[in-house]
Amino acid sequence: MASRPPDTHEPQLERKLGFLGNLSITLSFITPTVSLFLTASVLLAINGTATFLSFALAAIAAIAAAWCFAELGSSFPVVGGQYSIVMRVLGRPFGFISFVLFLTLVVFTISAGALIFGVYLQPVWHSVNITLVACIMIVISTVISVFGIRFNARVTGAFLALELVVIAVVVIVGLANAHQSVGTLFRLHTYNAAGHALPVGTGGVIAGIAIALFAYNGFDTAVVFSEETAGVRRNIGRSVMTACGIAVVAELVAVAAIILGAPSLSKMATASAPISYVLNADSGSTLTDIVSIGVALALFNAIIASLLAMGRVLYSSARDNAWPQPLNGWLASIHPRFRTPWIATIVIGVACTVLTALSNIATLVTFVSVVLCVLYALIGISALVSRFTQRNLSRPYKMPMWPVPVLVALVGVGLTLSKQKGSDLVIVGCIIGGAAIYYVVYLMSRPKTHWTLRAVLTPPEEEDEVPDPPVSVGVRL
Repeated sequence: MASRPPDTHEPQLERKLGFLGNLSITLSFITPTVSLFLTASVLLAINGTATFLSFALAAIAAIAAAWCFAELGSSFPVVGGQYSIVMRVLGRPFGFISFVLFLTLVVFTISAGALIFGVYLQPVWHSVNITLVACIMIVISTVISVFGIRFNARVTGAFLALELVVIAVVVIVGLANAHQSVGTLFRLHTYNAAGHALPVGTGGVIAGIAIALFAYNGFDTAVVFSEETAGVRRNIGRSVMTACGIAVVAELVAVAAIILGAPSLSKMATASAPISYVLNADSGSTLTDIVSIGVALALFNAIIASLLAMGRVLYSSARDNAWPQPLNGWLASIHPRFRTPWIATIVIGVACTVLTALSNIATLVTFVSVVLCVLYALIGISALVSRFTQRNLSRPYKMPMWPVPVLVALVGVGLTLSKQKGSDLVIVGCIIGGAAIYYVVYLMSRPKTHWTLRAVLTPPEEEDEVPDPPVSVGVRL
């Protein structure tokens, strides 16, 4: 058996997940039901019938990006996920920027999900205090997330089965009560408050891709749980692609069913809850109320999965010494019984609770969609650069038709970013600038002690292989 490099760390997280367990949590992070009722609803209000085309084009970009994640994630199966991959290929500064962007993405998404949870409880609890319920939901989810990973896989798996039933109900109701022709899916119209049809140009369709990409996002979470997943590293790539495929099919078909099932396209696009309008019109208020409860439970599931993922990424950043002491020691603490990064998870939960009262759902979705596009661009560039600078790297899962998926992903996110609101681009630019300042002021001068990467921990099934190099051979600062 080959000896490990001297900078290898002893495993702290336990490998108690199988392929299905990893897939269950990853799909719960994507949460197709929430993506449909939250993200698709926002896009339906903006783009009307053009929403389907934006989702279809985003599906192509998402699959291309998933192949990049699958290849690099199986090569670097590290709990840090995206930032660990980018850092190993493009170097320390880009890795830290990637970490800060991912932190922003997940924290804001959790806050939005918690707020919308209360909205979907209103049909059965009319006097609900949305903000209070949202905060309570985050606290409960944080407590659950501290428990062992196998327990959480079972919890999220049960909720996931329920939300897939909700998706199926939406599809069946929409298609069984189709009021529109299939050609409607390709008519690029939205509607103003008076119900008058307005054309949606190519720019509007492309801009909508960013929001649709946000709906598919989360398949890369399989990499975050790689240090807790047993089996060969190729299974990490399989988890990424399987989760992406299920999300794309479920959401694309559901969006089509909603548009086709709308009795009035103008009323659908101008409704405060477009999907609920279609369900209520086609099947009545009782089923709509039941589905609303299902969506609320799906949101609960998504918040748990998101806290599981982000707690581990924050733990990984402390393990890589991103912060001053004693913060690194605290955040890298593992619960002695549950073997989970409990302090890091609680910190994320507290941050999300504080943020929740300040979140605006529609603004949030467009803003974090830009963050997501930048993250996809960094992964796409990493997938391209890695093939040239890390030729000897073990790639248990290799993307087909390289470099076509990489180029498709990069072109897709490039076009999408070019059509985003200037204010959103400025906000993301400020976040990147803040991350760069922290890196230059604190991390750059400490290359041997801070923001350092350790060797990849291979599963027991692959320990006879020669370990991969612990750090990037790409740009280093």
